[in-house]
Amino acid sequence: MSDSVSRIEFWREANPTPSTNEKKGAQEGGPNAIYLSYDFFLVLTVLGGFFGLDHLYLRSPYTFIAKAIVNIMCFGVWWIYDMAQAFFNADVVKVFGLGVPGFGPKGIAAGVLANDVPDKKHFRFFAYAMSLIFGGLVGMDSFVLGSNDWGFIQLLCFISVIFAPVSIGNWLYKLLRFFTDTKAVVEEHSEYFGAPVSSFKDSLLARIPILGALFSPFDSIKRFFASLFGDAIEPIIKTVDGVVTTVDDTVKTVDDAIILGRNAISKGADIISDVANTVDKASRAFSMSSQVVPGASLYSTITPDSVQGELKGKAVGGSLGAVTATAIAATENLNAIHYVLLGTLVVIILGGFFTAYSRTKNVQPDDAPPEPGVLRVPDSKKRTA
Repeated sequence: MSDSVSRIEFWREANPTPSTNEKKGAQEGGPNAIYLSYDFFLVLTVLGGFFGLDHLYLRSPYTFIAKAIVNIMCFGVWWIYDMAQAFFNADVVKVFGLGVPGFGPKGIAAGVLANDVPDKKHFRFFAYAMSLIFGGLVGMDSFVLGSNDWGFIQLLCFISVIFAPVSIGNWLYKLLRFFTDTKAVVEEHSEYFGAPVSSFKDSLLARIPILGALFSPFDSIKRFFASLFGDAIEPIIKTVDGVVTTVDDTVKTVDDAIILGRNAISKGADIISDVANTVDKASRAFSMSSQVVPGASLYSTITPDSVQGELKGKAVGGSLGAVTATAIAATENLNAIHYVLLGTLVVIILGGFFTAYSRTKNVQPDDAPPEPGVLRVPDSKKRTA
């Protein structure tokens, strides 16, 4: 049992902004068929509810057929049930829709009766359904939709004896599409019904349903099983969709991890290459410095002779001869500097020592006045003597 077309969510897509009645408080509905008339629904429930015409007005073709069959077989039990809902539980029906006897609330036409003022095109779905069911043999549905050419062709086919089966076959095909794929029919003629405007692809799929299996085979399989098993297949489909989504997320996570690993390996290789180049340059520099000026031997002693002897011993002619000769010439100027520095340090140290010692020997007497009541040492000695 399907009532998805009668839900307000489907029709609201045609008019995303608030309707004229909601926005400005006007007394006239909007241009799109979102809201239906509750008064007209009451009239159809009483006068045509036995045959399910009220459900046809509520844009629920499946329950229209089911209600007509149940009322014929069970003496109008569904007819009485809907009248009781419409008259005694109007507020609930306007918001949550109609229920089904023995099954409880089903949300049939949920929300589409909530507005006090119906939209301008609210009657067109019911008018098209009636013209298709009772006048589709002669092309009345085509005239209602504005396709006068196709209407005349079907009318001529029905009047003629030879092409009458063509007209009958076309009528049965339209009936089958209307009851089994109502949403596609509505989208195909969205301007007339005031429903959401479909794209070219949706319109093409609506006209040629077999193309749906080519563009979206999984959706076609879901619709096929849903038509066979009804609501029982929905939990299974949701579970499968969840599993597919989880697998997709896992694959994306693994791909991201692989990309991060590759980037880390590439950066590690670059770092190792840089370290290797640095070590190579340092080793070359150390080798060059050890051949030119051996620092450990140069600063191991301050004796100029030892420095010159170390440099002359390390000098090996050839390519380093000029550099070594320059270093030796530079060290020859160090003969007097070392002794001058050493002598200066010795003079400073000895001078400080003798100065401190002489100050300790030349102690001056304390001429400061004593504190009251405290005798100085010399005075105390004189009194005792």
